[in-house]
Amino acid sequence: MLRIGLLIVLLMGICSQVFAAVDKEVLNLAGAGMIVSTRPYEGVKTRVSPLPFLTGEYKNFYIKGVEMGYRFFKNEDWALSAIVVPRFMGYSSEDSSTLSGMDDRRGSVDAGVKAEYALPWDRVILGGKVLADTLGRSDGLEYELWLRRSFKWNIVRVVPSLGVRYQSKSLVDYYYGVRDSEVRAGRPAYTPDGAMVPFANMLFTTGLSKRLIVVTMLGVESLGSTIRKSPIIDKNYVVSAVAGLTYRF
Repeated sequence: MLRIGLLIVLLMGICSQVFAAVDKEVLNLAGAGMIVSTRPYEGVKTRVSPLPFLTGEYKNFYIKGVEMGYRFFKNEDWALSAIVVPRFMGYSSEDSSTLSGMDDRRGSVDAGVKAEYALPWDRVILGGKVLADTLGRSDGLEYELWLRRSFKWNIVRVVPSLGVRYQSKSLVDYYYGVRDSEVRAGRPAYTPDGAMVPFANMLFTTGLSKRLIVVTMLGVESLGSTIRKSPIIDKNYVVSAVAGLTYRF
């Protein structure tokens, strides 16, 4: 139940990308839905789980899914924030027979900075962030860069985004490596390098009324080559799909 709960909260963050700080339209939403998501580890099944939605802000503080932040600078083009984001990666050795004998890999809490810049084209946002593990799980770093475009027609809003993450060697090794003590037949030791992880999301929102908004999202994340080579990984990419109903207040 704990792992399911962590998965739910993690993917809240994906859904909340549409409600970004630089957008001139502020949306405070709460609601619930469902998420279907694949897992990259061999033998770990696709999960279908309930999903809460929450996004809102007060003065310079905000919460968007799992991301909590303080916006210390904002003008017509730029928004700069200090952020805290839980990292709900990892697994239990009981998740599949392939992982049997592995030490559990635990999630963490990352902290860092985020910048978003409104490009000179309407509703086009360039963003980036740097995150560091604060609990000493992996002692890793993650760098992310993305481009997002928002389209709006009456009550329909479509937000495609493309981006890439670079995950440091220590982060990738912790979540996808195999230690000498974990070696088994068919599972050799593996110490990966850092990885580039491209991703794409497509989010749709439709207003049923001024208060009720339907949110759907499809996301794809391509695992880097050093991740795919891990003996505990059997997928090249991870897919998630979300549908939910929210209330605007």
